[in-house]
Amino acid sequence: MTYFEWENLSHPKLTELREEFELEKIVETGKSEFDKQLLLKEWLHGYIPQGTPRRDYYNESALEILRDAQAGNPMWCTQFAFAFLQCAQALGWQARKLSVDFDHKKETEDHHHGVVDIWSNEFKKWYVVDPQNTLHYLKNGIPLNALEIRNEWITDRARLITGETNSTTQAITFSEDALGFATPSNYFWIYTSLRNNFFTRPGLFETEGLLWQDECSKDKIWWRGGGNLGEPYKHRGYDGQFVVTEDSSTMFPIL
Repeated sequence: MTYFEWENLSHPKLTELREEFELEKIVETGKSEFDKQLLLKEWLHGYIPQGTPRRDYYNESALEILRDAQAGNPMWCTQFAFAFLQCAQALGWQARKLSVDFDHKKETEDHHHGVVDIWSNEFKKWYVVDPQNTLHYLKNGIPLNALEIRNEWITDRARLITGETNSTTQAITFSEDALGFATPSNYFWIYTSLRNNFFTRPGLFETEGLLWQDECSKDKIWWRGGGNLGEPYKHRGYDGQFVVTEDSSTMFPIL
Protein backbone atom coordinates (compact mmCIF):
# COMPACT_ATOMS: atom_id res chain seq x y z
CA MET A 1 0.00 0.00 0.00
CA THR A 2 1.34 3.41 -0.95
CA TYR A 3 1.19 6.12 1.68
CA PHE A 4 2.27 9.74 2.06
CA GLU A 5 4.54 11.23 4.68
CA TRP A 6 3.01 14.49 5.89
CA GLU A 7 4.80 17.36 7.57
CA ASN A 8 3.86 18.06 11.18
CA LEU A 9 2.14 21.44 10.87
CA SER A 10 3.41 22.43 14.32
CA HIS A 11 7.05 22.14 13.20
CA PRO A 12 8.98 25.13 14.63
CA LYS A 13 10.41 26.05 11.22
CA LEU A 14 6.88 26.58 9.95
CA THR A 15 6.30 29.00 12.81
CA GLU A 16 9.53 30.79 11.89
CA LEU A 17 8.44 31.00 8.25
CA ARG A 18 4.97 32.28 9.13
CA GLU A 19 6.28 34.97 11.47
CA GLU A 20 9.32 36.13 9.48
CA PHE A 21 7.29 36.75 6.32
CA GLU A 22 4.07 37.76 8.10
CA LEU A 23 2.07 35.24 6.13
CA GLU A 24 -1.11 35.72 8.15
CA LYS A 25 -1.19 39.39 7.14
CA ILE A 26 -0.76 38.45 3.49
CA VAL A 27 -3.95 36.38 3.50
CA GLU A 28 -5.98 38.21 6.13
CA THR A 29 -8.29 39.96 3.65
CA GLY A 30 -9.53 36.65 2.25
CA LYS A 31 -13.17 36.00 3.13
CA SER A 32 -12.85 32.22 2.81
CA GLU A 33 -10.13 29.59 2.98
CA PHE A 34 -10.08 29.45 -0.82
CA ASP A 35 -9.67 33.23 -1.03
CA LYS A 36 -6.76 33.07 1.39
CA GLN A 37 -5.02 30.30 -0.54
CA LEU A 38 -5.28 32.33 -3.73
CA LEU A 39 -3.94 35.43 -1.98
CA LEU A 40 -0.89 33.39 -1.00
CA LYS A 41 -0.47 32.34 -4.64
CA GLU A 42 -0.68 35.95 -5.85
CA TRP A 43 1.75 37.21 -3.23
CA LEU A 44 4.40 34.61 -4.07
CA HIS A 45 4.07 35.34 -7.78
CA GLY A 46 4.90 38.97 -7.13
CA TYR A 47 7.49 38.38 -4.43
CA ILE A 48 9.84 35.98 -6.20
CA PRO A 49 11.75 37.20 -9.30
CA GLN A 50 11.60 34.81 -12.26
CA GLY A 51 14.77 33.54 -13.88
CA THR A 52 17.66 31.09 -13.53
CA PRO A 53 18.63 30.53 -9.87
CA ARG A 54 22.12 31.50 -8.83
CA ARG A 55 22.51 28.41 -6.64
CA ASP A 56 21.01 24.99 -5.93
CA TYR A 57 17.93 25.02 -3.67
CA TYR A 58 17.04 21.33 -3.73
CA ASN A 59 18.10 20.80 -0.12
CA GLU A 60 16.93 24.22 1.07
CA SER A 61 13.59 25.41 2.38
CA ALA A 62 11.13 28.21 1.71
CA LEU A 63 13.06 30.27 4.26
CA GLU A 64 16.19 30.32 2.07
CA ILE A 65 14.18 30.74 -1.13
CA LEU A 66 12.23 33.74 0.18
CA ARG A 67 15.24 35.36 1.81
CA ASP A 68 17.15 35.14 -1.46
CA ALA A 69 14.11 36.34 -3.40
CA GLN A 70 13.93 39.34 -1.09
CA ALA A 71 17.51 40.12 -2.13
CA GLY A 72 16.49 39.99 -5.79
CA ASN A 73 17.68 36.49 -6.66
CA PRO A 74 15.60 34.85 -9.44
CA MET A 75 13.94 31.41 -9.22
CA TRP A 76 12.54 28.65 -11.40
CA CYS A 77 9.09 27.09 -11.16
CA THR A 78 10.41 24.48 -8.71
CA GLN A 79 11.33 27.15 -6.17
CA PHE A 80 7.99 28.94 -6.65
CA ALA A 81 6.18 25.66 -6.02
CA PHE A 82 8.33 24.64 -3.08
CA ALA A 83 7.96 28.04 -1.41
CA PHE A 84 4.19 27.88 -1.85
CA LEU A 85 4.11 24.36 -0.41
CA GLN A 86 5.82 25.32 2.83
CA CYS A 87 4.07 28.70 3.17
CA ALA A 88 0.77 26.86 2.84
CA GLN A 89 1.86 24.47 5.59
CA ALA A 90 2.85 27.42 7.76
CA LEU A 91 -0.74 28.66 7.43
CA GLY A 92 -2.17 25.25 8.34
CA TRP A 93 -2.84 23.74 4.90
CA GLN A 94 -1.33 20.56 3.51
CA ALA A 95 0.20 20.84 0.03
CA ARG A 96 2.25 18.60 -2.27
CA LYS A 97 4.87 19.14 -4.95
CA LEU A 98 3.90 18.05 -8.49
CA SER A 99 5.79 17.85 -11.74
CA VAL A 100 3.79 17.99 -14.98
CA ASP A 101 4.42 17.98 -18.72
CA PHE A 102 2.59 17.66 -22.02
CA ASP A 103 2.31 14.65 -24.34
CA HIS A 104 5.24 15.08 -26.70
CA LYS A 105 7.60 13.09 -28.89
CA LYS A 106 11.15 12.24 -27.93
CA GLU A 107 12.73 15.01 -29.99
CA THR A 108 10.24 17.70 -28.97
CA GLU A 109 11.33 20.19 -26.31
CA ASP A 110 9.69 19.33 -23.00
CA HIS A 111 7.46 21.62 -20.92
CA HIS A 112 8.45 20.09 -17.59
CA HIS A 113 6.90 22.31 -14.93
CA GLY A 114 6.67 22.48 -11.15
CA VAL A 115 3.29 23.15 -9.55
CA VAL A 116 1.53 22.37 -6.27
CA ASP A 117 -1.54 20.51 -5.10
CA ILE A 118 -3.23 22.06 -2.08
CA TRP A 119 -5.96 20.49 0.01
CA SER A 120 -9.16 22.53 0.26
CA ASN A 121 -11.30 21.97 3.34
CA GLU A 122 -13.83 24.23 1.65
CA PHE A 123 -14.20 22.02 -1.44
CA LYS A 124 -13.10 18.75 0.20
CA LYS A 125 -10.56 18.04 -2.54
CA TRP A 126 -7.11 18.75 -3.91
CA TYR A 127 -6.62 21.42 -6.54
CA VAL A 128 -3.64 22.68 -8.55
CA VAL A 129 -1.90 25.97 -7.91
CA ASP A 130 0.74 27.24 -10.34
CA PRO A 131 2.39 30.02 -8.31
CA GLN A 132 4.96 30.93 -10.97
CA ASN A 133 2.13 31.82 -13.35
CA THR A 134 -0.25 32.75 -10.49
CA LEU A 135 -2.73 30.34 -12.09
CA HIS A 136 -5.40 27.87 -11.05
CA TYR A 137 -8.03 26.04 -13.10
CA LEU A 138 -11.80 25.88 -12.68
CA LYS A 139 -14.77 24.00 -14.08
CA ASN A 140 -18.21 25.31 -13.09
CA GLY A 141 -16.56 27.31 -10.34
CA ILE A 142 -14.83 24.29 -8.76
CA PRO A 143 -11.01 24.26 -8.64
CA LEU A 144 -9.48 21.25 -10.40
CA ASN A 145 -6.70 18.86 -9.49
CA ALA A 146 -4.07 17.74 -11.98
CA LEU A 147 -5.88 14.55 -12.98
CA GLU A 148 -9.16 16.39 -13.52
CA ILE A 149 -7.38 18.89 -15.75
CA ARG A 150 -5.75 16.01 -17.65
CA ASN A 151 -9.03 14.19 -18.18
CA GLU A 152 -10.76 17.35 -19.37
CA TRP A 153 -7.96 17.92 -21.87
CA ILE A 154 -7.99 14.35 -23.19
CA THR A 155 -11.76 14.02 -23.49
CA ASP A 156 -12.79 17.52 -24.52
CA ARG A 157 -9.63 19.58 -25.09
CA ALA A 158 -10.48 21.50 -21.88
CA ARG A 159 -13.43 23.22 -23.54
CA LEU A 160 -15.19 23.69 -20.20
CA ILE A 161 -12.11 24.74 -18.22
CA THR A 162 -11.20 28.31 -17.37
CA GLY A 163 -8.05 29.62 -15.78
CA GLU A 164 -7.74 32.42 -13.24
CA THR A 165 -4.61 34.36 -12.40
CA ASN A 166 -6.08 36.54 -9.65
CA SER A 167 -9.35 37.90 -8.40
CA THR A 168 -9.26 41.05 -10.53
CA THR A 169 -8.69 39.59 -14.00
CA GLN A 170 -11.08 38.02 -16.45
CA ALA A 171 -11.23 34.23 -16.66
CA ILE A 172 -8.91 32.68 -19.26
CA THR A 173 -10.26 30.25 -21.85
CA PHE A 174 -8.03 27.81 -23.73
CA SER A 175 -8.12 26.89 -27.39
CA GLU A 176 -8.03 23.20 -28.28
CA ASP A 177 -4.51 23.53 -29.69
CA ALA A 178 -3.11 25.62 -26.82
CA LEU A 179 0.29 24.37 -25.70
CA GLY A 180 2.59 25.77 -23.05
CA PHE A 181 3.43 25.69 -19.37
CA ALA A 182 0.29 27.58 -18.36
CA THR A 183 -2.28 25.49 -20.25
CA PRO A 184 -4.37 22.38 -19.48
CA SER A 185 -2.40 20.47 -22.14
CA ASN A 186 0.58 20.48 -19.79
CA TYR A 187 -1.04 17.98 -17.42
CA PHE A 188 -0.68 14.82 -19.51
CA TRP A 189 2.24 13.62 -17.37
CA ILE A 190 1.70 13.96 -13.60
CA TYR A 191 4.20 13.10 -10.90
CA THR A 192 3.39 13.71 -7.21
CA SER A 193 5.97 13.47 -4.46
CA LEU A 194 5.08 10.89 -1.80
CA ARG A 195 6.05 13.22 1.02
CA ASN A 196 5.96 16.88 1.96
CA ASN A 197 7.89 16.78 5.25
CA PHE A 198 10.87 18.71 3.93
CA PHE A 199 11.54 20.60 7.16
CA THR A 200 11.66 17.30 9.03
CA ARG A 201 13.73 15.63 6.30
CA PRO A 202 15.22 17.99 3.67
CA GLY A 203 15.84 16.84 0.10
CA LEU A 204 13.21 17.61 -2.49
CA PHE A 205 14.16 14.80 -4.86
CA GLU A 206 15.24 12.23 -2.29
CA THR A 207 11.89 10.49 -2.28
CA GLU A 208 9.65 8.35 -4.41
CA GLY A 209 6.59 9.78 -6.12
CA LEU A 210 3.44 8.65 -7.86
CA LEU A 211 3.42 8.64 -11.64
CA TRP A 212 -0.08 8.60 -13.11
CA GLN A 213 -0.47 5.99 -15.84
CA ASP A 214 -3.52 4.83 -17.75
CA GLU A 215 -4.52 3.62 -21.22
CA CYS A 216 -3.46 6.94 -22.75
CA SER A 217 0.07 6.83 -21.36
CA LYS A 218 0.98 3.21 -20.57
CA ASP A 219 2.82 2.68 -23.87
CA LYS A 220 4.54 6.07 -23.81
CA ILE A 221 7.71 7.41 -22.22
CA TRP A 222 8.08 10.73 -20.43
CA TRP A 223 10.96 12.35 -22.26
CA ARG A 224 12.98 15.30 -20.97
CA GLY A 225 15.18 17.65 -23.00
CA GLY A 226 14.73 17.84 -26.76
CA GLY A 227 14.80 20.87 -29.03
CA ASN A 228 16.74 23.77 -27.55
CA LEU A 229 17.08 21.83 -24.27
CA GLY A 230 19.54 19.38 -25.80
CA GLU A 231 19.70 15.64 -26.26
CA PRO A 232 16.45 13.89 -25.17
CA TYR A 233 16.59 11.54 -22.20
CA LYS A 234 14.12 9.55 -20.16
CA HIS A 235 12.78 11.33 -17.10
CA ARG A 236 15.12 10.57 -14.21
CA GLY A 237 12.17 9.33 -12.20
CA TYR A 238 12.40 6.06 -14.14
CA ASP A 239 15.64 5.39 -12.26
CA GLY A 240 13.77 4.51 -9.10
CA GLN A 241 11.58 7.42 -8.06
CA PHE A 242 8.43 6.61 -10.02
CA VAL A 243 5.74 4.55 -8.34
CA VAL A 244 3.20 3.91 -11.08
CA THR A 245 -0.50 4.14 -10.23
CA GLU A 246 -3.83 4.35 -12.00
CA ASP A 247 -5.79 4.58 -8.75
CA SER A 248 -7.12 8.11 -8.31
CA SER A 249 -7.87 7.52 -4.61
CA THR A 250 -4.18 6.73 -4.07
CA MET A 251 -3.09 9.72 -6.11
CA PHE A 252 -5.50 12.07 -4.32
CA PRO A 253 -6.14 10.81 -0.77
CA ILE A 254 -8.90 12.38 1.28
CA LEU A 255 -7.59 14.33 4.26
